[in-house]
Amino acid sequence: MAKDLFYLFSLNNILIMILIFVILFVLIISSTPLFEKGFSKVVYVLTSSIWDPVYDRYGIFFAIGGSLVVALIAIIIALILSISTAVFIVEISPSKIRAPLEMMVDLGVAVPSVVYGLWGLFILTPFLRDHVMKPLIDSIPVLKNFLGSYSPSGTSIFTAGVLLGIMIYPFATSIIREAIKLIPFDIKEALYSLGLTKWEVIKNEIFYIRNSILAGLLLAFGRAVGETVAVAMVVGNIVNPEFYKIFTPGYTIASLLANQFLNATGIMIPILYFAALILFSIGFIVNIIVALYLHRSFHR
Repeated sequence: MAKDLFYLFSLNNILIMILIFVILFVLIISSTPLFEKGFSKVVYVLTSSIWDPVYDRYGIFFAIGGSLVVALIAIIIALILSISTAVFIVEISPSKIRAPLEMMVDLGVAVPSVVYGLWGLFILTPFLRDHVMKPLIDSIPVLKNFLGSYSPSGTSIFTAGVLLGIMIYPFATSIIREAIKLIPFDIKEALYSLGLTKWEVIKNEIFYIRNSILAGLLLAFGRAVGETVAVAMVVGNIVNPEFYKIFTPGYTIASLLANQFLNATGIMIPILYFAALILFSIGFIVNIIVALYLHRSFHR
């Protein structure tokens, strides 16, 4: 029986690998009309931020940059929330409420993206506009040159990053929480025997599991960079070459695909497939880096 289960799981892994290569093959084949126009055309698509269906001029640099900025904001927020939540649950909270807290955090992973998107659009967006963006720009006008002007609706790259950080933090928290639990008890005893306070022990524990924290955040980044529905609802969906001004609306690759694909004609279709190929490649490369990093860490 155990042998049969092993073969079944092995077959599932093989099927997953085949599916990945099929997706990659379809994206490459569908992008072929763009590649046939030459290397200079591909470079233009990658480096231009012009999206003009009238003259068939399409560049996706603004979407690539928007995706990376949104994911970076999300990772910073997830880093703060996930470490603090994991430490609180494992090391600080009373044992009676520890299991309910873990369950509540884990349930955050199961909430559909569209629910996060609706909450972000009607609750988070006005809150960030009225209590973060507006006060900052009004009190320090010079920040407008660096962060941009917030839109009346409040939808922005910053809003998308914050929402995405809240979405992925339960996933990162569960990884960090389990890593803290796996710290050998002997190490904790040794730290306390040296006269360290509880907070000093916690700091040493965080340093001890730094590899797990990095792995959890990289996996969360792979999840963040490809999120579509929730991000599309709050990012603003405006072609914005200045995507680094996070208070302004913008695009991500995923939201660009969601908004433009149904209306795509002509050369726009292979360009959107090419954008999807880039998005797939980013997630694929991040997961490979995580796998290699963990393999190297475990075999030191």
